[in-house]
Amino acid sequence: MIKGPIVILANGNYPTHPIPLQKINEAEYIICCDGAVNQLIDNGLEPNIIIGDLDSIDQTMKSNYADQIICLPEQDENDLIKAIRWAESKEIKEVAILGATGKREDHTLSNIFILLQFPTSLKCTLITDNGNFSITEGTAKFQSFNGQQISIFSVDPEIKITSTNLKYNLNLSKYINLYCGSLNESLTETFTLSVSHGKILVYQVFA
Repeated sequence: MIKGPIVILANGNYPTHPIPLQKINEAEYIICCDGAVNQLIDNGLEPNIIIGDLDSIDQTMKSNYADQIICLPEQDENDLIKAIRWAESKEIKEVAILGATGKREDHTLSNIFILLQFPTSLKCTLITDNGNFSITEGTAKFQSFNGQQISIFSVDPEIKITSTNLKYNLNLSKYINLYCGSLNESLTETFTLSVSHGKILVYQVFA
């Protein structure tokens, strides 16, 4: 059994903010998506597993970490999805995803919306240098602070969302476009969100 805390490191920008850096430095197990291992080693850490099509790793790296490499050459899914699937197969319950943004905007968007649309049993939080993305189903209470910037994303226009303690509170509100729920704000140390069905994506800035 693989025990946490567990990090999936994608091959975007390596974290620089103290919060994601603390996550990766305290991780008991690090799953690297292909070339993310290069950045990990440059920052003095070692991977437990390297997953992907291995098109971003040189031969020396492949030799040095031969026992930790899982080569999955299929191109119908990106390396982050491959890492999530592998974590599920090991009965891992929760992961923090780092390095999933930056470098290329198309990769950034794809990685963020994997959280919302890819079906997984994992509890995933995607942490950037500016904030974190998490998934909400049913009713959830969030730790926050007065003035924290909040954005909410839904790809299902029929989902009804209700909130408490937000500057622009929602009352069975529907978002027909992805941008409709951006730029809200928390008024207290906690806020709640309730959804009628399905799931939504919530972004909270660090400060």
